[in-house]
Amino acid sequence: MYWSMFDRLFSGVHNASAKRKATLCDSLENRDFMDTPKISHSEPVVETGGSAAAEKMCARLASLKECLRVSGLINSSLELDQVLENIMTTSRSILKADACSLMLVEEKSGELVFEVAQGPVADKLKGGMRISRGQGIAGRVFESGESLLIENAYEDPRFDPEFDRRTGYRTRSILCVPLKIKERVIGVSQVINRLDGSDFSEEDRETLTLLCANAAVAVENARLHQKILHARQIEQDMAFAKSVQLSFLPRAMPKLDGFGFCAHYQPAREIGGDFYDFIPLDGDRLGILIGDVSGKGVPAALFMARFTTDFHLLAIREKDPEKLMRRINETVCEQSCRGMFVTLLYMVFEKNSGEAFYMNAGHLPPVLWNSSRGEYAVLNRHGGPPLGIMPDQRYTPARLSLAPGTCVLLATDGLMEAKNRCGEFPGLEGIEKWLRAGSSDAESVLSRLSISLSQFSGECPQSDDITLVLAQYRGA
Repeated sequence: MYWSMFDRLFSGVHNASAKRKATLCDSLENRDFMDTPKISHSEPVVETGGSAAAEKMCARLASLKECLRVSGLINSSLELDQVLENIMTTSRSILKADACSLMLVEEKSGELVFEVAQGPVADKLKGGMRISRGQGIAGRVFESGESLLIENAYEDPRFDPEFDRRTGYRTRSILCVPLKIKERVIGVSQVINRLDGSDFSEEDRETLTLLCANAAVAVENARLHQKILHARQIEQDMAFAKSVQLSFLPRAMPKLDGFGFCAHYQPAREIGGDFYDFIPLDGDRLGILIGDVSGKGVPAALFMARFTTDFHLLAIREKDPEKLMRRINETVCEQSCRGMFVTLLYMVFEKNSGEAFYMNAGHLPPVLWNSSRGEYAVLNRHGGPPLGIMPDQRYTPARLSLAPGTCVLLATDGLMEAKNRCGEFPGLEGIEKWLRAGSSDAESVLSRLSISLSQFSGECPQSDDITLVLAQYRGA
């Protein structure tokens, strides 16, 4: 690219002899072109009239040298704001312009948005001023992808003088060049009014085009850097949410005479708000809590952490289950933000007894399986709305008697929402099939469900956390 520019410069020296031109080319080839060529006064390069052309060539080579130097400055930062400032500072300096601005294409709207402006009225261009495709000089360049050199703005019908009228600035000459990645226009840069009062030239167009080619790559790199940092931040947030969630899950299974317990928690890639807890109420009773907080990510994890703590403490203090649910619902309604709510199922077992009760707030119902009796049941007769939806709700406890050998399955909706490659869900029919395929021993049921679920889903990604808690009444 650079040597093609040099060839165009040499072609402008009309009276130079072929020999002297070849000599000068050899001289340029054999030296570092980053150094400004030195023209000897004792041995003129050109013949009659060549002095002015040679001076013009030297000035042009110096400008190209400066373009090469500042390309490093433009790419010296990955911070987008700094990159844009570097582009404008160098463009304005090299082209000796009174004012300049840079606009980038906003992906959502498809409009040009002013990002950086320098000059006498630059502060009036800030605040996200926008230009539509085809509007004014910059809009035309955005639309066509071709640069425009306007010697007299007010004589060009494409020029929009509205900004001049609002600010008192007088636009004379405009040079406007697109920032392109391959054939995709990502922005527009323009310089306005040379400081010496002359018009911008074709050489100036070449210079700004070269600068904008480097600038487009720098802008794209800075944007990619921002996306990478954003992705890393999301990963860190997800790791934090997962650590919060795991820290509030029980680390060991409880002990209660006459019962056996086991649990399984399988997080999805995108953290949800699943939780479960074992709450020792006194020496003879144990509460099991399982539920799901609406939403995902850090907000859901933090809300879950606060909720499980509140519920655990309140369940120990409040022995009346109806008052417990009423108070925890009021708490969630007060603390809920952005419409978050909680589904839960709370079940209390007694030592050496099959007598139990449960409270359901918009959650999946308990499922019972007793292999020795061949009995399968879904307890969906009692329940109320999720917590945090409406205050002053009443939740009535449902009581049940468990026969020895009965296993109680408590699960979150991740179990029901698991999909296979055909987009099908297991449903209660699938759960019943998996349970009936073996014994009702809690460990056996958990192992069978995990294997069956894995075989059902295959390679389909898991969309939600899956939490299972199993309690088997073994008899007194």
